[in-house]
Amino acid sequence: MVRAQSGVAQLQTRLGSGKQLNTPSDDPQKSNAIARLEGILERQSIYQKNIVAAQTRLSSEETVFTSMNQLMQRVSELTIQAASDSLGAEDRAILAVEVNALKDELFNLVNSRDLNGNYLFSGNKIDVPAFVKNGDGAISYNGDYGKLTVNVSDVRQVTLNTLGTEVFSVEEFETLDSLVDSLVANDGGAVRASIGTLNAISERLAQSYAAMAGRVSALESQKEVLEDTSLRIENLLMDERDLDYATAVTELTKESVALQALQASFSKLAQLSLFNFLR
Repeated sequence: MVRAQSGVAQLQTRLGSGKQLNTPSDDPQKSNAIARLEGILERQSIYQKNIVAAQTRLSSEETVFTSMNQLMQRVSELTIQAASDSLGAEDRAILAVEVNALKDELFNLVNSRDLNGNYLFSGNKIDVPAFVKNGDGAISYNGDYGKLTVNVSDVRQVTLNTLGTEVFSVEEFETLDSLVDSLVANDGGAVRASIGTLNAISERLAQSYAAMAGRVSALESQKEVLEDTSLRIENLLMDERDLDYATAVTELTKESVALQALQASFSKLAQLSLFNFLR
């Protein structure tokens, strides 16, 4: 009867917790399997959080790249306009003002920060701007060449950042400075000669954008893999850990009826005296 009472109590505890095991000692092998599955699921959750954080950062990069591409497109349009021999010195001087302003905006964009206040394009030196100007206005790269990576699975890492030199280089800023000087000097030949260089700058910027977009796609693909894997693990964990209520209720009903019958029999036996038995 003690064993029957213990069995009913265990079933009631399982129904209350919704778990198959009350303690690991109930089934050590199953308990170890549950622990392994829970550990895997926890790692999957960490990787998913890493991906979300990486996607947020890369979305900031994408915004910067989009703006820089638009600015370079405008610089090219102004340069082609200024290359015409129909423009005079005053017209080119006006265009020089806008090109110089666009150059300054490009400088500001390449020193953009993410939502956490970290500089996007400074490599590992996330607390300093990627490019700086000295006293005479010359621009130099201020970051390092470290690549930030994020773990997205037990065996896979994805590069998180684009280096400032991959976005815009010191030489390219110098090209824009020379273009401004040529416009101010009303040097149509030098302006025309700069068109090919500007196209090369835009092309390299587009390639860097494509590399960044590839990382975004890789993260999205890995996110889907993690979601599918997590779902399968959760299903396995439910099979190993969670209680089948219908089966448990049926078993509890059966065990309770058996216990009641046993208790009734025990009560009758306890009331018998030796005299009644002998009679």
